[in-house]
Amino acid sequence: MLYWKEDTLVRFLELPEPLGVGGIIFQAASQLGAFPFENLAPAILDFGALVKVVALLTGRSKKVLKRNERLRTLFRAFAVRERRVHDGGKEGGEEVGDVLVYDSDDGSEDLSLAALEALDAINTHEHKKQDVHHFHIPQEHMKKLIMLLFVISPLEETQSLSIFAPRFSPESLESLDRTAENILRAFGPLKTGGITYPVFKKTIRSNIPFLFDQGLPALFSHFLFSKNVSGVTTREAIPEPEPLLDHPGEILTPDTLSQLSLFIQGDRLWRRVRPLYIGSDDGFSLGSFETKVCKWLAPTIILVSGTCIPANPSNSRERAFFDLLPPRRLPSADGRVVYGVFLESPWKVSHKECFGDSQTLLFQLEPVHTVWKASTQSREYAYFNKDDGIGFGTAPQGFKNSRRPSPYFNIGPVSLVLDQGLEYGVFTYAGEGGAFRGGTGRGEWQDRFEVEEIEVWGCGGER
Repeated sequence: MLYWKEDTLVRFLELPEPLGVGGIIFQAASQLGAFPFENLAPAILDFGALVKVVALLTGRSKKVLKRNERLRTLFRAFAVRERRVHDGGKEGGEEVGDVLVYDSDDGSEDLSLAALEALDAINTHEHKKQDVHHFHIPQEHMKKLIMLLFVISPLEETQSLSIFAPRFSPESLESLDRTAENILRAFGPLKTGGITYPVFKKTIRSNIPFLFDQGLPALFSHFLFSKNVSGVTTREAIPEPEPLLDHPGEILTPDTLSQLSLFIQGDRLWRRVRPLYIGSDDGFSLGSFETKVCKWLAPTIILVSGTCIPANPSNSRERAFFDLLPPRRLPSADGRVVYGVFLESPWKVSHKECFGDSQTLLFQLEPVHTVWKASTQSREYAYFNKDDGIGFGTAPQGFKNSRRPSPYFNIGPVSLVLDQGLEYGVFTYAGEGGAFRGGTGRGEWQDRFEVEEIEVWGCGGER
């Protein structure tokens, strides 16, 4: 009987040894090889099992699995299983549906009798007290998986993964690790019980919807396009790949670009972005910003980084900025923060009405990766003018209007505002009701920060 061992699979896929992700990928393949009879996993990776693995991981299973069902199948593939005694109602603070990784909020997710048996669901409902399976993905496993998947997100079906070897060098791993930590925090506070399916599903859908849709399918498509399926590596010369980012910025680096690809389609990013405005090079001036940015007629990404200001300002400039903020103060983060906005529509000077559309995305990249999609409750997506500065998720400030009713900044429920000197910024999250949807589950907060860098990148235009 011919079958693949872990080291054979790792060599064939050229998985990077420094990440230690080989065992995680092999476990997932062994679980998927038993589909749909998950209670028979792990499966021996013979020809039949590998066919199922390739079909499930490359998206060639749409007639069998709908998108929501595929997400649940992927969770089970990467999860570890623990047996726990369940005594009705709740176990360890979790609902029965969470323990069984079985949710009923999607009417289309009907399982066959065999799949129900595999989930132990029938026995759970028949007996009040018994063993049940608790599935979760350990945070360290999820972190390694994130590091692999967002680096290889631009991988093509016929490309060798080894072209990304420089991204896994000791010098690059530190930055890669920091970025992965920001993404991992999107799953909520670290818990010893790991990441459960409800948390996994919600986070993937809202913050990193393309995590499994880019690099992973191309990686396992190597089984379909490779001339070498023996698992034996050859020493052929690897062509130097065209850089994904010609001119990295202070904020937009290859790691940041990969992070953006988790929620912005990669074909708008890979080798398709160019710097329009860099504050440290072009000057932190709204005049320079207008000259550099407003002529670009394609989508743009604006990124701003800064350091949070303590609750008690330390100098007159900080106090003057704080005086412009509404009296109600929400908790703030410490240290460095990075926020950004993806705009489908071009920039324009806007004193009275906002610009932008329903494709606008407001996001945080550091310290917690979070994405806020546009809402239909308000169209106050973005404004820009020399008197008010730059804002997203709120109406123009109207500082030029002598009859302005309030001395404070206009601040929306989910909003990012930069002052007219591009010196300070404030991000506010205070729930629903504005131009961007809420629902982070992190409570309310307001990051007040001193701007360190602002970058605007044009997307999809000619290089």
